Amino acid sequence: MPRRRWTPYDREYLARNYERKTRAELAKYFGASVDSVAHQLWRMGLVKVERWDEKQDQYLKDNYPFLTNKELAKRLKTTPLAINNRLIRLGLRRHFRWTTEAQQFLRDNLLKMSDREMGDALLTTSDSVSKKLRRMKLKRPPRTRKTDLT
Repeated sequence: MPRRRWTPYDREYLARNYERKTRAELAKYFGASVDSVAHQLWRMGLVKVERWDEKQDQYLKDNYPFLTNKELAKRLKTTPLAINNRLIRLGLRRHFRWTTEAQQFLRDNLLKMSDREMGDALLTTSDSVSKKLRRMKLKRPPRTRKTDLT
């Protein structure tokens, strides 16, 4: 795909509409990629700043221990990264405690579930699960390739 040339008219249109329209809508209008629109907005210094209100902050405070960032993002109509950044700004951290039940869950599901699936079930991250599995010296058997079977 050839590189998009941004005309002065295009830039003016972006400046007038970037707060009212989504990047996807702007990309469709220009026949460009969303990344191209985002890059042009960045070059022009036009950034949408969405403010968090007290109601959203309270919802995060009440629900962050029980829901993943992905679930919170879906409910608040934003991105998981925005949720993570807001939790950090509010000083909210999930402190996962590895109970004996959680460790037994890892042992029982090591061969049935991925690290991500176990993390979702335990309301922690896949990285946390991976690290705990290493500390517990638990490993999955190596995968057998189809080429090895022939």
